[in-house]
Amino acid sequence: MKKLIAVLMSLCLMMTAVAALAGAGDPVTINWSDYEADAANVEGQFATVAGTGLKMFIPAEFVDSEISEENAAGGTIMVLKTEKEEKAVVNAQVVATDLDSFKTLLEEQGRTLWATVLNGIPCLQFTVDTEGVITSCFAFGTEGGRTLVFSFTLANQEPYTSLYKLMVSSIQIAE
Repeated sequence: MKKLIAVLMSLCLMMTAVAALAGAGDPVTINWSDYEADAANVEGQFATVAGTGLKMFIPAEFVDSEISEENAAGGTIMVLKTEKEEKAVVNAQVVATDLDSFKTLLEEQGRTLWATVLNGIPCLQFTVDTEGVITSCFAFGTEGGRTLVFSFTLANQEPYTSLYKLMVSSIQIAE
């Protein structure tokens, strides 16, 4: 009897694993409506991200920083910091390649990618781990054949983890 129960439990576990793998190709869906109530407790406002046609909720503690000439030449279009962080914690950059080529480059680097639909906009999601500091990234294709990447550094540290969920979920087409 014990063997039969063990076999049945093993089959159940295998079926669960198969079901999870079958859904692995489905895109992750993130909608602002799922986080909007949480945002009501955070002081901030929506702002249009220059030249992208997108807007994003920006908590009040994040301030827009001046972009250096070097960063601007590399495609950086937005840098946000907080008072306690000296470096950028949110960054938007336009990469001079199309999304498919960018995806191929990331795959060649061994990055794990998640197909994501963010408020109806398809994008790629990936993370970068540099010495235990996680940067969560979202890459969008642009009409001009380039890639727009939003990067959220310190994504594995509070209070940023919670704030980034709000910020990411709020990225949507500007009206």
